Amino acid sequence: MRISTNQFHHQGIDAINKHQADILDIQEKMSTGKRINKPGDDPVGLHQVHNLKKSMAQIETFKKNGEYASAQLSLEETQVQTVIDSVQRARELTIQMMNDSYSAENRQAAAAEVGQLIEHVRNVMNSKNPDKELLFAGSDVHASAAFVQDATTAPNGDPYYKYNGSNDGGRFVQIAFDVDNRINSNDLGDPSRVRITDRGNKVFDIPGATSLPAGVEPNVLNIMVQLKSDLDQGLQPSPQIGEDFSKALDQMSNVMAEIGGRQNRIETQKNAGESFRMALEERRMNIEDMDMVQGISDFTQKQNALQMAQQIFSKVQNMSLFNYFR
Repeated sequence: MRISTNQFHHQGIDAINKHQADILDIQEKMSTGKRINKPGDDPVGLHQVHNLKKSMAQIETFKKNGEYASAQLSLEETQVQTVIDSVQRARELTIQMMNDSYSAENRQAAAAEVGQLIEHVRNVMNSKNPDKELLFAGSDVHASAAFVQDATTAPNGDPYYKYNGSNDGGRFVQIAFDVDNRINSNDLGDPSRVRITDRGNKVFDIPGATSLPAGVEPNVLNIMVQLKSDLDQGLQPSPQIGEDFSKALDQMSNVMAEIGGRQNRIETQKNAGESFRMALEERRMNIEDMDMVQGISDFTQKQNALQMAQQIFSKVQNMSLFNYFR
């Protein structure tokens, strides 16, 4: 086999170019800190990194959803507590005005305070979040109001109130991965989602209320309207009003506990998501990031290989039959 001088030259130049390209490649990886800078570096690894980053981005979205949901629930919790405080005051007035020592004028004066409580509670039950969405209208967050005046009035002429929101659940946000990406038909949703609005009739209705006329919605606001009606007429409040207020406090305490359970679930999912994100990040680093110690070692080896190739080429390029004859 005959090997020409040109072939020696081409082989030497190719070796030098290859070692120089290897050095530039290592330098790029060391400067970026990443082992994969373009698809050709590791196509399979690049695909894995893409999927890992996509999953981590979803976890970050779930975290933000959880923060939003937590803020919503905190606002709802504050509003329900406000109603509880008002009901407690109304119950105190009920018990106080049942005493025979109070005159009709005293009861009519107390009715003015109950009227202020009614206005305050009605505003709270129709309260909105910073996005102008109703808190207690279920999924119908853009309704005119969660509670509106009923056509029926109390004996003193004040209107009763009825629920005006949705009866088919509430709004949910996703706070974690799930399997079927669907919301269950029941009002509790599934573990990957949390409800951020409630039905006002679920929160403020009083099961077993007995102080209201037939056909009047048994919510806490109407119990207050009934109390004010009795006091406006100078009458002693009926014992049933005090009992219904006690039932209302029990009902709203259960709602508060349920809201707290949702907030705890958000925190649990947040912690689980953070642990999962850290595991995914570690996996990504193992695939994508450059091992600097290994990079320095490879860089030194490639430098030595380049120097050797250059030295060999400098000697080979002077090899010819003419130089031999000299």
